[in-house]
Amino acid sequence: MKTIISASRRTDIPHYFAEWFANRRRAGHADFRNAFGGKGSVSLKPADVAGYLFWTKYAKPFHNELKSLRADGIPYAFQYTITGLGTSPVEPHIPRTSAAIDDFLGVRSGLPSSTSIEWRYDPLVISDDIDEAVHVRNFAMIAKALHGATAVVNTSFTEPYAKSIRRMKDHGRFTYRALDPARHRQASKRHPDIGQMSRQRALTLLNDLSAIAEDHGMQLRLCCNPEFGLPGSQCIGAEMFAGYGDVIEDARSGPSRPGCRCLKSVDIGMDNTCIGGCTYCYVVTSQNAALRNFGNHDPQAVMMR
Repeated sequence: MKTIISASRRTDIPHYFAEWFANRRRAGHADFRNAFGGKGSVSLKPADVAGYLFWTKYAKPFHNELKSLRADGIPYAFQYTITGLGTSPVEPHIPRTSAAIDDFLGVRSGLPSSTSIEWRYDPLVISDDIDEAVHVRNFAMIAKALHGATAVVNTSFTEPYAKSIRRMKDHGRFTYRALDPARHRQASKRHPDIGQMSRQRALTLLNDLSAIAEDHGMQLRLCCNPEFGLPGSQCIGAEMFAGYGDVIEDARSGPSRPGCRCLKSVDIGMDNTCIGGCTYCYVVTSQNAALRNFGNHDPQAVMMR
């Protein structure tokens, strides 16, 4: 069975690691660490890859690699995040919204269908400085710019992971998805007093965003937030590759966390390597750790490090 390659939930490969990706494609394989710390290896030979799912906030440095994938007839799709918060303290090193929108449209031009690229307005960061009105304004502006370029927008509320809470506390007071002791064990014990989003407040915002999305030909979906009753995201799904034909028709389910509906994939990224500085990120321990690992990165290495 061919493999879906996720590149990557853990870091922004299109923005920061184009050279490494190109080298691994030429070599025909990459090593990786799984979520439990074990090592693995995956073939990147064209005959073994069903398709690539790229996750990014800015893919301009990656367009040569996309051209190469098209030349080789390799299917690829995108989860592309644009929140309008780029260069703010929450996303301090992310390109400006206008640049990301232009790049999103450039990526879309190389894809077979608007279903092959999904916009992520994710997460819904709520704080003293970023309230619902900010989100409605940002969302409406971006949705208008992306009208016709995508059919799906995915979102979720900020997860109260202990690592994220620790990184965000220096930037003001934030409101998180409601604590679930079974899901957020560490946060429930260490931070029981954090701000939590009420169901009514959340639904009011989601209904506003859903209406805006519909006005621009998109469906708003929630990623791993089934408690609100909106359509669920499938960030790695057959729909995204449908424009290429039945290339992943035999793919199995492979959820990455509770509520996840994604198909099984192999992620070739690495924690603590993205230098975007997003304070809510749950795969970066600290910006210093990410900068250190990025500085030590070897584009010739078999495993990202």
